[in-house]
Amino acid sequence: MNDCICTVLLIAYNHKQYVRMAIESALMQKTEYKYKIYIFDDASTDGTSDIVREYAERYPDLITAFVAEQNQGSQATFWSAYKSVDTKYCAALECDDYWCDEEKLQLQIDALEQNPDCSFCAHNTLIENINDPYRRKEGGKLLVFNRNVRKTGKYTSEDFNVLYGAGWMNHCNSRVVRMSCVDMDELLEKEDFLYDNCQFFYLLFRGDIYFIHRVMSVYNMNMASSFTSLQVQKKISGHFSRLMHVDKSTNGLYERLIYRHLGSFARYWLALDDIEQGIIKEHSDFTYIILRGIRKLIYDLRQHHKLKIPAKKAIKQLQRKIKP
Repeated sequence: MNDCICTVLLIAYNHKQYVRMAIESALMQKTEYKYKIYIFDDASTDGTSDIVREYAERYPDLITAFVAEQNQGSQATFWSAYKSVDTKYCAALECDDYWCDEEKLQLQIDALEQNPDCSFCAHNTLIENINDPYRRKEGGKLLVFNRNVRKTGKYTSEDFNVLYGAGWMNHCNSRVVRMSCVDMDELLEKEDFLYDNCQFFYLLFRGDIYFIHRVMSVYNMNMASSFTSLQVQKKISGHFSRLMHVDKSTNGLYERLIYRHLGSFARYWLALDDIEQGIIKEHSDFTYIILRGIRKLIYDLRQHHKLKIPAKKAIKQLQRKIKP
């Protein structure tokens, strides 16, 4: 594995229902670049560890398994995973999500090799709602829908700083990171890089982004995750504190964009919480939700199906592959 150019980090914890899809999606990559797969299992108790060991035994030249004897927690597991990387590039995937395009690594590494000023490359992601009542209508949507940053190509800090609204933040499972732009030892707070949204700003501060407008991963929204199961107030306060720290660590360069993101984040979770509790008090709140839904519907008709058709075909092929 010494001549590998990319390390794929798979992070697993009680993901028995999904972990085979995640591993197979990494194995299916067709690329001229050599890569290796590290699977970090945080002492799962549901049988996930056995599946991880099974794959490591089947693919000893490609997969290395790191199974913790005791639960370390999400941050410690991600930290150990990223610290293990000794290749030029890195791609991380939590094992309740998966990739759905066999050319993902090829296309993204190509883009980074051709654009050395880019700190990372990302792509679009399909949202699948498993059992998250807060976002029950989000299934089948694309994560990146902001028309200003959804075209394939290179984007700079200036391209993002002028944005409003949502739909411009790519998912962590869609990123291939240039590891020379990451200094784990200099981090004042580990979450500045480990936390999904903070990582976006951390990397953008250190280079441009190359975005590929193609669906190559699936984000399974699952209420069983550590974040989505939190109370709304804790979601907002925790998100706020992390983003405020990354704002400081990036010298306030993205302050306006971060505050716009925080406003959109808080409105979203509070509005959906009110719907769940049946306590919408102001007509304007309800109108806002309806109008946003109409805007998304229009976008769906124009854009979503064009990108979803090839992704859905790839997903079906992957599902057939893991069935006994």
